[in-house]
Amino acid sequence: MSGIQQAVSQDYIPGGAGTGDGSSAANAGASGLAIKQRTGTTTNGIYWIKPPNGIAVQVYCDMNTQGGGWMLQARTYPGSAPTMGTWGWRGPALNSLSNFGVCYQLGIYGMWLNGLTFYSYLFGNQLANNTYDWGPFIYQVGVENMDAFFNNNGLILSPNRVDTIKYDINIYGNADPPWMQHYFGFAIDSLASNTYFMRDCCTPSVGGYGVNPDGLLTTYCNNLSTAGWIAGPWCGGSSLSGNLWVQGGSSSGSNMGGTNQAMIMVR
Repeated sequence: MSGIQQAVSQDYIPGGAGTGDGSSAANAGASGLAIKQRTGTTTNGIYWIKPPNGIAVQVYCDMNTQGGGWMLQARTYPGSAPTMGTWGWRGPALNSLSNFGVCYQLGIYGMWLNGLTFYSYLFGNQLANNTYDWGPFIYQVGVENMDAFFNNNGLILSPNRVDTIKYDINIYGNADPPWMQHYFGFAIDSLASNTYFMRDCCTPSVGGYGVNPDGLLTTYCNNLSTAGWIAGPWCGGSSLSGNLWVQGGSSSGSNMGGTNQAMIMVR
């Protein structure tokens, strides 16, 4: 870890009643992290949360990775293409957790407006289309300023705020976070509001790179020069089984591969 802040959540019981263990709407916790901290559970699954000023909703929580307490914010699906403004950090809730035939989105912006906070997010590839499990690549991004995160119209992350959590050197020949996913931003720009923008630089005119409804889009794919490996392990392949492919050799630093299906979880 390079020092990404670990979230500390209040031990919240909605309305002063219930257990806060996330087992039902009446027992909702303030967030996945609040449930983790209250119960110590290591069981991944669907829980009920209730932001301080919001209503109780069901979310999928990863209670193991990096200490647990992560809530699924987005899950892609090949061919999905929501209209502009409905996908991304400021987008509303989309589709059902149980429907693996379409993309899914929790709608974290509305929850933030109702008092929910988070300090970092994970992005990585989905192991298989019909599961909530991570594939072999996960990266963690630190979030320092929630207002800037949701309302900024520029690049707001420096490279030292991204950490590699899980990787397979035999598939992607670099343990460092892919350079093309080192920055995020443009949450309110019309050219980038239909994606979870990630790239190495530039302006809203390059909107489209990042986690899209149908997968993670990067650049420098199929480039076997030094630029090849900075694209990350997403290029080529959208197999529903999550099977991976390899191009190039680790000795040249140009390995890349993997399903482009992606997930984002927040904590």
